[in-house]
Amino acid sequence: MKEKLLSATAIIVILAALIGSLTWVNYLVAPQFSGGEELLVPWTAARAFLVEGNSPYALATAHKAQIAIYGQVAEAGEYPYHLDIPFYLLFLYFPFALIDNFDLARALWMSFAEIALFGIGFLCVYLTQWKTSRILSTLFYLSLLFGFYGLYPLIGGSGLIFTTLILLLCLVALREGWDEILGILLLFGTFRLQNGGLLFLLILFWLFITKRWRVFAIALMSLSVLFIISYMLLPDWFMPFLRSTLANLRAEQGFLFSEFLQIWQPDRGNLIAQILRWSVVVALFIEWRAARGKDFPRLIWVAGLSLAFLPFLNLRVSPLSYSALFLPLALVFKIAENRWGKRARWGIGLILTLLLGAWGLFSRFENALQILAYILPAFLVLALYWLRWWFIRPPRTWVDETAKLYK
Repeated sequence: MKEKLLSATAIIVILAALIGSLTWVNYLVAPQFSGGEELLVPWTAARAFLVEGNSPYALATAHKAQIAIYGQVAEAGEYPYHLDIPFYLLFLYFPFALIDNFDLARALWMSFAEIALFGIGFLCVYLTQWKTSRILSTLFYLSLLFGFYGLYPLIGGSGLIFTTLILLLCLVALREGWDEILGILLLFGTFRLQNGGLLFLLILFWLFITKRWRVFAIALMSLSVLFIISYMLLPDWFMPFLRSTLANLRAEQGFLFSEFLQIWQPDRGNLIAQILRWSVVVALFIEWRAARGKDFPRLIWVAGLSLAFLPFLNLRVSPLSYSALFLPLALVFKIAENRWGKRARWGIGLILTLLLGAWGLFSRFENALQILAYILPAFLVLALYWLRWWFIRPPRTWVDETAKLYK
């Protein structure tokens, strides 16, 4: 008993020291980077409720965030930065809202987000069962923590890092049969397709076809409790939340694939995007349907494909949610290594190095952010379909079996 208590105490001390060290470094470094708007909005809203006693969805609260971001109230055509998360999710921001210095609150938030990013990398490797060398493992985590697709949402203060972590935990709970945990985790999912909602819907679809009704029951009961608490604290939050969400949606923040194509194909870009969009819809329908009754690795493949396909549905997307793409990336690496062994590691190392150096595009291309929003998903779609046969079908020929012996 004493040994367990000492172990728990040691873990708490180590975590506290880690978070404290990260917060100190982030507090020194974060002000050097512009951004943090994605955190500023819920932080301002939470402070309006806790400190001032105002509604977090009030127009006056949104104006405070706009002034902090733009230097004035948002004008027509500018993103309004209304709070667009349910009130019960705003609870998660209350500890940060108790800090009146935004830079310090941001530094503390970044500390937890950095730990979450590491957790995302760990779960991607765990779910795909990718076993590789220490060098490639190190490169994988470095590209997630310091490459564009992990660092960009971190600097921006995006809560989608935690959404991605929760969705990956949902997949773990789904595989292990942890119905109670999965039911609670579902409360923190999202129906917004561009923010991981497609993976969330796939998880719901899988639960439905496998008849895991207990998960839905636990989720509904937990959601009812959260709604009751929310209405006790703020009785009229739901309709203002919907209005705020619609206001943000009308502002159309993010990139459309059709607009991206029109940079190079002004006349045919929209047509190409629409053709590709419906091709993706058909492909997703076929793959989701084919996954019914299959094993969990097949679900992971479909999940990775769904995440990679998302930008080509011609929805407004932002790289703020792209840390989720490390799931299909790890899956591609795992399949490639299983197929080609050590020879594949050179290519994997090159890809991870390119991901680390993706920041260099900003000095070379005017539309670097848009290029980065589509180049990795395009690579993943092509790679997943190219490697599909070797993942779904085991090697059958004597050539394949012999090659495996020399890997």
